[in-house]
Amino acid sequence: MFSVSGVYSSKVLKFFIIAVATGLLSGCTTTPEPSSQSVNKQKPASVTDVVLDGYYEPLPSSGKKGYFVEQLAPEIYFFSTGVYNNLFVVTQEGVVITDPIKGKGKLLKQAIREVTTQPVRFMIYSHSHIDHIGDAHLFAGEGVQIIAQVETGKALRKYKDRNRPVPHINFGTNYTLSIGGITIELIYPGEGHGKGNSIIYIPSRKVLMYVDMATPKSVPFKNFAYTIDIASHVRGIEKTLKLDFDVYVAGHLHRTGKREEMKEVLAYHYASKKASIEAIKKVSFLDVRVRTKTKDVENLFGTYLDAVAEECYRILKPEWKHRLMGFEAFARGHCDVWISYHRTHKAP
Repeated sequence: MFSVSGVYSSKVLKFFIIAVATGLLSGCTTTPEPSSQSVNKQKPASVTDVVLDGYYEPLPSSGKKGYFVEQLAPEIYFFSTGVYNNLFVVTQEGVVITDPIKGKGKLLKQAIREVTTQPVRFMIYSHSHIDHIGDAHLFAGEGVQIIAQVETGKALRKYKDRNRPVPHINFGTNYTLSIGGITIELIYPGEGHGKGNSIIYIPSRKVLMYVDMATPKSVPFKNFAYTIDIASHVRGIEKTLKLDFDVYVAGHLHRTGKREEMKEVLAYHYASKKASIEAIKKVSFLDVRVRTKTKDVENLFGTYLDAVAEECYRILKPEWKHRLMGFEAFARGHCDVWISYHRTHKAP
């Protein structure tokens, strides 16, 4: 049996005034040789590739089926289309699926049928975002229970999207689902990549899924994927690393990640925060004002913030460009987020 137990405020102006007055913003711009990791064994990178991209992993072919499945542990399966991924659990009492990816629900059904004839009994949403659960309606039939964190349920009731049915079971901080001898722990570590984004943890198999937070060998997505609270975002990864797991599913990329790879992505979060503080101290607001000679105060502030972000990017580049994918595309945006955090939440 199974059981379910906008306009700059006075604070912003004050930040700049204090920074200038105290001398924190002083006046003031090597690409290292690529590491062995920056040349992929499957497809050697050309010199041009290395300069433009740094580290990268070429996507494998998903073949005629358009997906591939890998068994991670007894009863636990990894499903991937090469860019998006999830996991599903197969037991003698039914199947538990996670995140029916938008436009890929039929493929997920086919993948499950390759493994078992058992019906889907539970569907778990990691969070409310449409790209990850946009095909939930294909599984929402009689007898299928949908589980999600309370904030995810609130968001879906607001969206009123028929393709994303609202959850039947809404949990707060923790929830336990037991089926066919497998226990799945659902953990809400707090706001990060949107409200409600939860960890799906299978302790007995040392496998977990935490979506959009720490894609292996990749810097975070643009502006930390529009995270609500960057400090909470970081704490979420820290809390995840306190769990006992060997393999994790990130929701993106063609493969799972290892514990050490999540630690590496967390280290990038720390490094980008530190680099933003260094950049704030190096770039002089007064120097930018003299150079721009603009009479538009918004243009002045924008030019200054761009200069700080560029300096932050320059500080990060020697170590991280050739370690993690996406650096050139997204590093400046990460710097922007941390700079905003220091202006509005916690001064450096």
